[in-house]
Amino acid sequence: MNVATSTQIPDHVPADLVQDWAFDSIEGVTSNPPQAMDGTRDERPIIYAPRGRRGRGTWVVKSYPLIVEAFQTPEIFSSDRYSGFSQLLGEDWPMLPLEVDPPLHRPYRMFLNKVFSPSRMSMLEEGITEFVADMVEKVKPLGKCDFQEAVALPVPTTVFLRLMGLPLEDAPLFLEWEKQLLHGTVIEERANAARAIKDYLVDTLKARKADPKDDVVSYIANSEFEGRALTDQEQLGMAYVLYGAGLDTVAAGLGFFFKFLAENPDRQEELRANPDLRPKAMEEMLRANSMVVSGRFVTKDVEFHGVQMRKGDYVSLPTMFGNRDPNQFADPTKVDFERRDVMRHIAFGSGAHNCLGSHLARRELKIVLDAWLDNLPPFRIAQGDRAVTYGGSVFGVDYLPLEW
Repeated sequence: MNVATSTQIPDHVPADLVQDWAFDSIEGVTSNPPQAMDGTRDERPIIYAPRGRRGRGTWVVKSYPLIVEAFQTPEIFSSDRYSGFSQLLGEDWPMLPLEVDPPLHRPYRMFLNKVFSPSRMSMLEEGITEFVADMVEKVKPLGKCDFQEAVALPVPTTVFLRLMGLPLEDAPLFLEWEKQLLHGTVIEERANAARAIKDYLVDTLKARKADPKDDVVSYIANSEFEGRALTDQEQLGMAYVLYGAGLDTVAAGLGFFFKFLAENPDRQEELRANPDLRPKAMEEMLRANSMVVSGRFVTKDVEFHGVQMRKGDYVSLPTMFGNRDPNQFADPTKVDFERRDVMRHIAFGSGAHNCLGSHLARRELKIVLDAWLDNLPPFRIAQGDRAVTYGGSVFGVDYLPLEW
């Protein structure tokens, strides 16, 4: 739909590039986000959505190569404080290393890479496997469940709490704050959640400074960074990014995986019969159902592939658009478990800001997929019910009624 809206359109945006839709309210997003996004694709690789991102005007890049180019050109497309979480609090600190650009980004990334070392991931994997097996055993005799509530949300929340060394009984708090922060429709609600998360993390960092333990919060609070201690804001920025990155995306990925398999029993049976196919199938489902819409600020007036952008413009880089680009992936709407070039997908981003926790996310997704397929009979969407999905900065599944 190419129409102007009541939202002010900057003078440098030509009318023929305006496309009026928003990531959180695009037609069809509550039932099938990938299909809804496909419906907005046309010959234009870049459009301007006047209310595209939480009512904010944004350039939207739809072409795979241009999205990758933007990811890999931080001198033009900056990550600096693009999420606006600290601004919700009237403050000004970046989530680290997510919201700083190279060369500043690299030392923070290297510091946190130790958190995701193979040895720590192996320790976590055993605990995740046991936790998921227990959940599967609990729901199995019920014959049905809301998969998001029973599995998809508890798994990444529990993994995050174990990684950080936080009490597992605080899981309901974190889930509620995450929902308000990322999906709240009222600014005050989002700000209250942002404040609650900050206060919790600050208190925990102080406690670990006084009494270190063998966990990630203690590592952030006490480890040396480039010959000095991290400042309070740096510590908060690191803890905050681990919170924000670890919860929503894995839950969304699990929801999309199991929604697809519930709606396609033949593909479900294919993975039951061929366990060795599951890792590649996971990558294909990630490609076809990518969740994250990354944001950037334009650092200077620039012409980007024929489009005049101005310093301060906001740019959205939807991985779903890139991964379903018909010029890059043959028959991109088809989920093909044998797709040869599937590892070219950008579900975890590209360039310096490629997802820090992608290896952990893949482990979580694989453990749940194996546990469910190996221990439960064929499942489907509950008769007379339907899945409910959502859009926004992260696409995902809100409700997934499964029965078996």
